[in-house]
Amino acid sequence: MSQVSEARRLSRRRSPALAAVVALSLSACTSSGRPPLFNATPAGWNRAVRELGLDPETVICPVQATPEMRRAAHLYGGTGSDLDRLSMLHTALLDRNDFAFEYEKVVTFTAAEAFVARRGNCVSFANLLIAFARAVGVQLQAGLVVSRGSAEKVDDLIVTYSHMVAVYPSAKSYSIYDFYADRGSVSGNLRLIDDLEIAAIALSNRGVAALREGDLASARDLLEKAVRLGPKLPDMHANLGIVYWRQGEVDTALATFLRGLELDPHQAGLLHNLAALYLQLGRVAEARAALAAANLGEASAYLLVVKGDLELAGGDSKSALRSYRRAHSRDPSIVPPLLGIARAERSLGRPEEARRALEKASRLSPDNEQVQELLESL
Repeated sequence: MSQVSEARRLSRRRSPALAAVVALSLSACTSSGRPPLFNATPAGWNRAVRELGLDPETVICPVQATPEMRRAAHLYGGTGSDLDRLSMLHTALLDRNDFAFEYEKVVTFTAAEAFVARRGNCVSFANLLIAFARAVGVQLQAGLVVSRGSAEKVDDLIVTYSHMVAVYPSAKSYSIYDFYADRGSVSGNLRLIDDLEIAAIALSNRGVAALREGDLASARDLLEKAVRLGPKLPDMHANLGIVYWRQGEVDTALATFLRGLELDPHQAGLLHNLAALYLQLGRVAEARAALAAANLGEASAYLLVVKGDLELAGGDSKSALRSYRRAHSRDPSIVPPLLGIARAERSLGRPEEARRALEKASRLSPDNEQVQELLESL
């Protein structure tokens, strides 16, 4: 059986996650004073990048297909309608007998890099699928799914990620192609983005990786480029503001967070970092106001811990306990919510409940000094 025939058979059998976006609230492709850019020629891409004041040598088109990729796309994509071909391409990328793309959370590749490496995160996968689809004449584009999103704590601040999917627009609906082939649907808000904004997401992810490693100079360079490419994406500002803060430019950090909030006044990651900055400056009332404005449906567990900390410091132990429990429910794998629960329970005069929370925390992180100190104090 040929690879194309096998791909068709697998597509029919497995029915990979091609879901009508009925559960998604759709936001149109953002505009930053420029026309959206899709499927540009190399010359068109370079011109658009230069117009933003950036060097095309450092801002590669993330969905450009090489000749080898085009040949592979025609092999895997077969023939048929757009949806038939997309289904076969999506199946082939994930099937062990064909392409066998492997998920790797922290690696963000362009389509060409992902094609060679056969691995990467959701951005890498979407880039590759978009490039394959366009190579066979199917105009796929990217979308960001914004629900609770993905967040990571770097010291006391939150860096944010968005889940990226490939989107096929039709006359009456939108369909999505996700890396998670066994997931039946995706819920949240879907924001369609253009190719320059895909590049912004990739640079932002790489900037966050540099930030995590303590390379502030590289992080700043990458994240400033990301903001130029995607100035209407709030997460770009959330992450860049952290770098400015780390470099001691507090006023610039504050202005960057506030610019992001002009785009989305309830973006939880931005408000978490703004609240942390206000707390450092001794502006407690403004920190409380920032957290109060956050959309808790999209908040990370870390934001809920900060909310609980403020409530506990203000003497409202019951509200703090609710926030900590909500944080633990949102992410049972991290220690800070359990530490908060223990502190709140202790303040409410319930040492046994505090001890149970700390024992759970100790199982997660046996060497955590804060956990051991609280256990000893009980």
